[in-house]
Amino acid sequence: MAGITKKDIFDTLTEFYGKVIEPEFKAIRTKLEEHDQKFRDILQHFDEIYKRLERLETEYYAINAAIDRIEKRLDKERLEGEVADLKQRVSTLQERVEDLEKRLKTFS
Repeated sequence: MAGITKKDIFDTLTEFYGKVIEPEFKAIRTKLEEHDQKFRDILQHFDEIYKRLERLETEYYAINAAIDRIEKRLDKERLEGEVADLKQRVSTLQERVEDLEKRLKTFS
């Protein structure tokens, strides 16, 4: 019986590597590449979501500022209306006081 040589062991290991280990490593690399691509896709989706949230946040602040301006303007308009109403009432009261004063002078 012939002895096993280093070449025989090397050839056997090379064949084993080529038929068993290498295909397994290729399958693992393929799966890893698929997972990496899925993670890249997920990260891209997150980036898009963050951009949308940023845009929504900007719009939110703009809307709040606009609402504040509208509320201030409405308060100003309401106050101006109330002041105009009070001026009219004071004017009416002043006319009545003047009328009463005239009537009192006619009695004196």
